[in-house]
Amino acid sequence: EERRGGLARMSFAARLPVLHAVAGALAASPEAREQVEWSRLHAEEVGEPAGLREAFAELEPAAADRCLAQARQAYARGRISTAEEAVATTWRWRDGNFPRLIHLVGPSGSGKSTFGRALPGTDTCISLDDLRLARGSRADQSANADVLREGLRRLDAALVPGATVVWDATSLNPHQRSLVHAVADRRDALLTHAVAWTGEDELTARNARRTHPVPPEVLDSQLRRFVPPYPGQAHRTWYIGSSTTVEDRA
Repeated sequence: EERRGGLARMSFAARLPVLHAVAGALAASPEAREQVEWSRLHAEEVGEPAGLREAFAELEPAAADRCLAQARQAYARGRISTAEEAVATTWRWRDGNFPRLIHLVGPSGSGKSTFGRALPGTDTCISLDDLRLARGSRADQSANADVLREGLRRLDAALVPGATVVWDATSLNPHQRSLVHAVADRRDALLTHAVAWTGEDELTARNARRTHPVPPEVLDSQLRRFVPPYPGQAHRTWYIGSSTTVEDRA
C-alpha cells in the first residue's frame, strides 16, 4: 500500500514508464533490477482517475488547482478512486474562499524576490530581509530566531480567506519550509512552492550585480545546503527560471 501511494504521488509529476525505464537503466545489481520490476508491476494499477481534471475545469483557477491537489492526495492515500468521489471530497474548497500562500524557495540571486514583487494581486509580502532591515541591517544574522518568529506571526495574521501572501526567504531545506507549512496548514491555505533556480555561474554573476550582494562563501554554503522541494509537498509547484517567470509547473 505504501508503494502504491508513493507511485501515485510520483505519477502526478512525471510519467511512471519513463521513471521505471531510467531506474532500470541505472540498476546496478540483480536485487535493484528486481525492485524496479516489482515497482513496474505495481505501477500498472496506478493511474489518475478518469476525468479528474475535467471535474474541476469550471472552477476559477486557484480553486481548481486546490481541488485537484486535494483529490490527488486523497487518491494517493486510497480514499477515492473516481472523479465523482473527488468532487464530493473537495467540495469545501470549490468556492475558492481560502488564503493563498506563495512560498518562494531558492538561493540568493536566483530571482525569487524579483518574481515575488512582480506577482499581481498580492495582498502581503513578508520578507525576512526587510524584517532584518527594520531592525537595523538586512545583513545582520544575529537575531535570525527573532526575525523568523516575527515573520511567522505576520504570516499567521495575513493568511485570511481570499488573501494572497508571499513568503520571501531562501527556505533552502525541508526544516525551514516546514515552519511556514505549519502556519499554512493551520490557516487552510492553498500552498504554492515557487522554486527559483538558475546555473551557478549565473547566480554568481547576479549576486555581484545586486545592490546587497551576499559574500561568495555564503552563496557557496547556500548552494551546498539547498534541497529543493519535491512536487506534491505543496498543492502547486512553480519553477522559476533565469527569465524570472514561471517556466514549468507540477
